Amino acid sequence: MNSKAQAARVAAKAAAGVDASSHTSSLDSVYADAIQAIAGYGDQPLDIHDICSHRRACGFTDDLALTECEAQAINTRLYGLSAISALLMGADDDGSFKLSKWLQGGLHSALYALTEDAQGVLQRANEKAAEGEKGGAG
Repeated sequence: MNSKAQAARVAAKAAAGVDASSHTSSLDSVYADAIQAIAGYGDQPLDIHDICSHRRACGFTDDLALTECEAQAINTRLYGLSAISALLMGADDDGSFKLSKWLQGGLHSALYALTEDAQGVLQRANEKAAEGEKGGAG
């Protein structure tokens, strides 16, 4: 099993062990343990500055207020992207199984469509935030 899958399993176990009634400090401890487990497998820690810089470079400069439906839509698409990516990584040259070129092409098309759809939700939310900013300033 590859290190990313092992890290994901450790992070999932850590998250599953969180009791909803537990204190914030124990939740922080679980998150810290999960991040440490992932970092221990060679993945780089989360760089918030880099994420913010990238977000600004893409034109997302206003705070976004997503509805529950919009957040769920993005979450669903990201979940699909993750699942498809796992399949494609497993079928890579050193992977444990093979996919036909036709199936790989379909999965690549699905990745593109899911990415475009999630980006569209963010773009619409960004446009609403910009309109709200203009309306509040004027």
